[in-house]
Amino acid sequence: MKDITLIIDGKSCKGAQGDTIMEVARKNDVYIPALCYLEGLTPIGSCRMCVVEVEKNPKMLTACTTPALDGMVVHTQTEKLREYRRQMLELIFAGRNHFCMYCSQSGDCELQDLAIEHGMDSVRYPYLYAGFENDATHSDIQIDHNRCILCLRCIRVCAEKVGTHTLDLQKRGWNATVISDLGRRLGESDTCTTCGACAQVCPTGTITLREFAYRGRRKDCDDVIESVCPLCPVGCRIKVYVRTGSIARVEGTAVTEPDGGQLCRKGRWTLPRSSERERISVPMIREGSHYREADWEEALGLVAEKFKKAHEADSDGVLVSSLCTDEELVLFVSLFKDGLDMERLDTFDGDILRGFVKGFEPFSRQGVRPFTAAHNILESDCLVNLSAEPDDEAPVIASYMRVGALRNGAALLNLSCIPNPYGDLTDIDAVAPTPEQSAALVQGLVDLVAGFKVPGGGQVGSDQDAMARLSKKTGIPEETIEEILERLRAARKPVFLLGGCLSRNPAAVTSAVNLAIACGAFFDDGIGVVPLVSSGNSLGTINTVLAKEPWIGEKKLDFLYVYSSGLVPEDAASLSAISGTKFVVVQCPFWAQPLVNLADVLLPAPAWYERSGHYCTIEGERRRLNVVVPPKGEVRGLASILKDLAAGLGVQPGRPEGSPCENVYASEKPPTEARMVLLEEVRK
Repeated sequence: MKDITLIIDGKSCKGAQGDTIMEVARKNDVYIPALCYLEGLTPIGSCRMCVVEVEKNPKMLTACTTPALDGMVVHTQTEKLREYRRQMLELIFAGRNHFCMYCSQSGDCELQDLAIEHGMDSVRYPYLYAGFENDATHSDIQIDHNRCILCLRCIRVCAEKVGTHTLDLQKRGWNATVISDLGRRLGESDTCTTCGACAQVCPTGTITLREFAYRGRRKDCDDVIESVCPLCPVGCRIKVYVRTGSIARVEGTAVTEPDGGQLCRKGRWTLPRSSERERISVPMIREGSHYREADWEEALGLVAEKFKKAHEADSDGVLVSSLCTDEELVLFVSLFKDGLDMERLDTFDGDILRGFVKGFEPFSRQGVRPFTAAHNILESDCLVNLSAEPDDEAPVIASYMRVGALRNGAALLNLSCIPNPYGDLTDIDAVAPTPEQSAALVQGLVDLVAGFKVPGGGQVGSDQDAMARLSKKTGIPEETIEEILERLRAARKPVFLLGGCLSRNPAAVTSAVNLAIACGAFFDDGIGVVPLVSSGNSLGTINTVLAKEPWIGEKKLDFLYVYSSGLVPEDAASLSAISGTKFVVVQCPFWAQPLVNLADVLLPAPAWYERSGHYCTIEGERRRLNVVVPPKGEVRGLASILKDLAAGLGVQPGRPEGSPCENVYASEKPPTEARMVLLEEVRK
């Protein structure tokens, strides 16, 4: 893109052709005030605070909507502009009830800040006092229409980033109000996902989060720490506000990323609420039906004693969370794999991850990356949901799917063994009765799209004959299969969203990648499959602790070491296997039931906000988790604990080299060189 140069307030400013004046100014650290403008959202120029003067143009222009042209000479701080902006501020204050002393956002309000900046100490216009209602029907979000300045940030972020279109505007002028679902109160909405994005972008006290409104203003916080959300594979960047040693709120931060700096309901609420949960602060040893406190020496001594006996009898195992950082995973590998030569080391979501590994392996051997970054969903013209439940597995990706379908016009196909998660957005809904039949549908489509027989699929003669057999096999009507084929063949760059329901079946994973190859779903970073791996560092987990074959529940063990984040409930199968073990050590930050009830020894662990390290996200980035507040009480870091445990066991931990995320399905060849794989290669 062609470079351009502007002169803004006497400063030479570089930009790109297509930039607005505002974008060029921000790239060059030139301040222009704004209220309705927010980077990443469509500019509308409604607040008029960003007006500038351009030489040889008699009008004042809004910087956020005016294209920047090479050679422009722009003035942003003239007396005429300052007076105009002050006038606009006075009109905004006159329109609604903006008595700052009664507002929870006072001191944290962009409107208030601009009024102070422009020396506004009075209002020259009559107050309207419309007297709008305060919508307090939602359990977590409150809307006070009396403080609204009609910037429409909330409406735009809901439509453009969240993709739900829950919010809209009714009436006109100063009588206009933000509504949900065409007239319902927010608490009655069927579409609101409780992500809180509307509150994060609100520049006043109009939309507030009940839980955080009185925890302290952003400006009152002692620190703001940038980190990463560990709850799903997207790994959204976050900023954590800390006040008096506790978490006041959590917000998204990376506005230029596809998520627009927003968080889903999991990140917005689960992370700060976890800081209020009851902690395991000291080691505990079970005596009968109760626990008693112990010191670290006693607790680790008992663990080492039980571990030695079980290890000699080959009756031990270690089960860890995939929310561990790279560094923590390396520590587990160093002690248990390298130091003790243990085979039974695995993660709670091992079944899902093993399905991905086995299904992807034939393609990784070809030197191509068998999946792509989630943000490519926004560039696709055809979105195919393969038994994924993104609202539960990765809500931000669910937003990508909605935005892709609603705003970008992508076709949305639901090919699943679960009920349709997208409702009326779906162009084709093909739900098979079982996961096996859903997998058969995917493989059958490979045969039909590719035009040749892949072992394990249907017997291809004519398309019509093949569709008839596939319909009988899957329970999907022939006309639906034909419509799916038409959509896939017409797609220029489809994306296939692969959920955990199918991922346990390696052949289904392979079929999904085969289908992507057959449809020409190639992106710069890999093949157009987005796997919903289960948590923030599942990719790092795959390269470290993931067992080649499942062992949990295969036999009753004498000893099991369990490391849990406490953020994600353990699955029923894991809990059942743990309960059958003779001696269980649970290391966990919280009193997370029912897991802690199964422990013979409880060890404290740092919570997510007390740890540091790295995560490897589905976006293909290594992102850093930072310490927000230091550990309290007798909580120790994992490195210190495992070092003492190694000493008690009389072993020397290994020293693995490199990061577990350095070679996560690295692409050695362009994805266009990928070839489809016979299912026999996977089933061996």
